[in-house]
Amino acid sequence: MTTLSYIIATRNKLPYLKAGLEKLIAHKKPDEEILVADGASTDGTPEYLAELKAAGKIEYFVSEKDFGLAHALNKLVLVSNGTLLKYLTDDDAFDYGVIQKCRTFMLEHPEVDLVNTEGGSLNDPSRMAAYQDPLQVVRALNYEEPYKQWQQDHTPFYFCDLGIIFRRSSLPVTGFWNVLFPGPDIELSLRTSKGRVNIAWYTGYSYVNISNPQSVSVVFMQKTKRLTERLDKLYFDKNPDSLIVRKLKVLRNKLRSGLMPKTSGTSIPFQEQWPELIKTSEKWLELKNLQKEPEFLVKPL
Repeated sequence: MTTLSYIIATRNKLPYLKAGLEKLIAHKKPDEEILVADGASTDGTPEYLAELKAAGKIEYFVSEKDFGLAHALNKLVLVSNGTLLKYLTDDDAFDYGVIQKCRTFMLEHPEVDLVNTEGGSLNDPSRMAAYQDPLQVVRALNYEEPYKQWQQDHTPFYFCDLGIIFRRSSLPVTGFWNVLFPGPDIELSLRTSKGRVNIAWYTGYSYVNISNPQSVSVVFMQKTKRLTERLDKLYFDKNPDSLIVRKLKVLRNKLRSGLMPKTSGTSIPFQEQWPELIKTSEKWLELKNLQKEPEFLVKPL
């Protein structure tokens, strides 16, 4: 029996994919599988995946044009065999020890539809030179309090999907990723927390989202902002900010940027900087998980 299916979507990000898959393959258990959907890359990704498949290091891959991240992930869900499903990205940092704890928890608690975790965000690589200390470079996303509020009154809340493990048999209630959204976690988070999904939360940290110039959140930033405003109206009856409020927020961000410590020298291309960002993120995960004893939070049935 396959207990866990790791599903990864990628396109033209071979250097990051190689490094990420090497780590995943090293941590993969005998009863787990790896599935990759490639969006018809032209950088050698299909050939690399074919080599891994022939060597028995991954169980499945497909390389063809798709309609974005959600479509790619949904295709993998349909061909997966695992009792549980774990989405991974090709350019972020993960703590596989925490992932395994969540896997064990889900296998021991069949009443839970999905478990998610705390995580971090590294969206300003220049902070590496400014601060160096991982605990200052990476920003904690802190979803524990919104989750506890959800436990009390079922208030829907936004969360990142990088920490999620789904139960495959719960797909009729959790649903798939929405193909209308470039970054489908913003819609998925509200839909699942508003619906009848039994969500558990692990207070440890399993991932750091590293902002890449090729990231969906960067490439489709404006479209995502417009779609998020629609979700705010649908789920919270919240109207978009007025023009003057938007201008004030822009000014605030510029002021914050001006107060940041300045870095010297020429900027380093992201691909060259990425390995150091991964090391810093992994160190941050280690330090955060040592700060307190993480626990699983579950909503009473």
